[in-house]
Amino acid sequence: MAYSEFIDEFHGLPVVDFDGPKSWKGSGVAYRLREEYEDEISIVDRLDLLLNQSGSDQLTALIIGTWSGACEGDDSEKIVARLAGAARELPAIEAIFLGEITYEECEISWINHSDVTPLLVAFPRLQTLRIRGGSQLRFSRTSHQSLRELAIETGGLPRSVLREVFLCDLPNLEHLELLLGESNYGFDGSVEDLQPVLSGQLYPKLTFLGLMNSEIANDIAAVVVNSPIVDRISILDLSMGSLDDLGIQSLHSLGNAKNLQRLNITHHYGSEDAVEELKAALNCEVEAGDCQEPEDDWRPIVHAE
Repeated sequence: MAYSEFIDEFHGLPVVDFDGPKSWKGSGVAYRLREEYEDEISIVDRLDLLLNQSGSDQLTALIIGTWSGACEGDDSEKIVARLAGAARELPAIEAIFLGEITYEECEISWINHSDVTPLLVAFPRLQTLRIRGGSQLRFSRTSHQSLRELAIETGGLPRSVLREVFLCDLPNLEHLELLLGESNYGFDGSVEDLQPVLSGQLYPKLTFLGLMNSEIANDIAAVVVNSPIVDRISILDLSMGSLDDLGIQSLHSLGNAKNLQRLNITHHYGSEDAVEELKAALNCEVEAGDCQEPEDDWRPIVHAE
């Protein structure tokens, strides 16, 4: 999945770019707020215009795209603060995508964020929070009763962020998607840093676990198969990473997973024989497309820089 195009659906709603009152299509869509290069209207200005539309208090989904200076290092702090400050005017919000930025606008590892906890605090009805970019990203310890889906898309996710996420109390989380990335672009963790979620002690309602886009995919495969969490989830996603025959062989042990319905290893470096043997060993659906050829000893992940 290359971040070369904007999404056209979010939270089950069609996406509409909001540039001003003429863009208003009612509250039954997900509006994207973004800035063009040298745009005279900022995302904050667009948000103010959006809030002035009749029915904006019924909006359920909002997307924040690229902001001025994003590729020059400006972070998301002001946008997060303004959006959180508008929570009373947006009481129905259930889904936020912060940083829907294509690689042509800014490489994923160049997107700078801030502490995004104010969004969780301000929007108690929030069910989905998706974030693209991991540089300077932070979570303060908090509790949120409504969040069902958390996705963090990065080319390199620091272990500090993993620790902060795992300290948050999210009792109704069903979908956790972590694009871990590689060490050249910010990932400094190991499988030990994933133990809080692999232990099964967090997120009692989790059904989807994505440990994706990882340069340590083989290491993850070796430990996840014996982790308590695999007996509870229905979908395990290890796609977009550096998985090869060694990691695929480890995944044979998933044949004992009680509830697993689907395993995704799309974009991998395994042989055709290894993939076929894995499919034969498991009782669930296996997605294993986009087979890659290594570049000497290098097995690039999908999203890094």
